[in-house]
Amino acid sequence: MASSEGSGAPMDRIIKLAKEQFEKFKKTPYKVPVAIGLAAGLHYFMLLYMMGSCWIGLLPPLILFGLLWYMDVKRVRKLLLYGFIGCTVMLVVSTAVLVAWFQSLEVAVAQSPGDDPILVNGIVDPIDGGKSTVFTYSITYRHSNVSLFNVSDVDVHVLISSLGDLKNGTMILVGAPVENGTYTEYRYEYSTRISDPINQFEFRAFINGSWVMATDYYEGDPVSVVGPIFSDPWAVAFPVIRYITLYQSYLQFFAIYAIICGMVWWMRRARRMREKSIEQWEQKRKEIEAKPPSDEDARVPSMSRAMGLELEPDTFVCSECGIDVPGDAKRCPSCGEKFD
Repeated sequence: MASSEGSGAPMDRIIKLAKEQFEKFKKTPYKVPVAIGLAAGLHYFMLLYMMGSCWIGLLPPLILFGLLWYMDVKRVRKLLLYGFIGCTVMLVVSTAVLVAWFQSLEVAVAQSPGDDPILVNGIVDPIDGGKSTVFTYSITYRHSNVSLFNVSDVDVHVLISSLGDLKNGTMILVGAPVENGTYTEYRYEYSTRISDPINQFEFRAFINGSWVMATDYYEGDPVSVVGPIFSDPWAVAFPVIRYITLYQSYLQFFAIYAIICGMVWWMRRARRMREKSIEQWEQKRKEIEAKPPSDEDARVPSMSRAMGLELEPDTFVCSECGIDVPGDAKRCPSCGEKFD
């Protein structure tokens, strides 16, 4: 038993020392940067491992508020100020992660749906570049019944969308048809310069009176192919901030954070109002108790007042024997005491 207590004592001292050091740390000016840094670090790992989760819009402001509160930052004005700074730091973290994500995307290939697609090998070349780069979009149309086919009846387009614009390019047939087994393949291309750093694309072909779409697929659902992405990270960062992280950091994170601060302010205000009401009631009670009794109150015994048993208005209590005496009596009918 003694050895068990002895082994636990060092751990208790370590815990006690850690608590003392933490209490000292909370009195230093470094507590706020540390709290913001921890919240930003947790946000970074959430972006890496929880991208697309609904929690990524709720947890960061809650974590930031909790850390600042734990660091004894409890004045609402300071909470709002440090919360705004914290959300700005998260904006920088989100922007850096998204820029790296966009520039590390693998090249995807678009095709039409089905096990035997007729639109295949839809790509853009190159996948990165800049405003002066000429990007070439190309896709192959496969047809299996040449005798009933007229190539002039095929109309192929590429839809290039950025975060703020949409371009519809008409593709042209290039080269001669290529025989590939039971198929005849036709290659279409469209070349253009692009001013937006972040883009995505998909192909659409009007064939035999109907439109066929060629895209990438995510979990079985069609999605646009991402690309091209500019190679300059600063160029990519600007639209990321403008269209994604600016909204996320201030209209989402800080809005939730400010609502929490508003709830704290309201609860404190309600508590102050309640305390003020109690103080006013106590003051009024003391004033009533300190007020000297009136002549009418003097004619009623204290016990009767406490029990709510007031006497008739035309009677009073004899000061000698304590019986009820008519209000107009000059002498007590019981003890004979004279009244003024």
